[in-house]
Amino acid sequence: MKQIESKQSGRVGFRIRVQPSSRKDEIVGWNEDGELRVRLAAPPVEGAANKRIPVFLAKQLGLKKRDIVIESGERSRSKLLSTPASARERLEEFPDV
Repeated sequence: MKQIESKQSGRVGFRIRVQPSSRKDEIVGWNEDGELRVRLAAPPVEGAANKRIPVFLAKQLGLKKRDIVIESGERSRSKLLSTPASARERLEEFPDV
């Protein structure tokens, strides 16, 4: 159940659920809570995982890393992100899990 919300700023907002310290970086898919599950090899120490999120997602979505903004949840595994609206179609392509 994908939860991608349009914002007035021409961006879209969505939640991700991060699993740090995984074997590799990968997108698992949308969970039943409407969050995009993401596994990152970076540890949750000193913001390493938060720094990796924009780099990894930008590559997956065909964006620049500055286009990915962590709106809230910097100290949580669940985070609210925003991207340009042009990324909506690519976000919707990720599977439900």
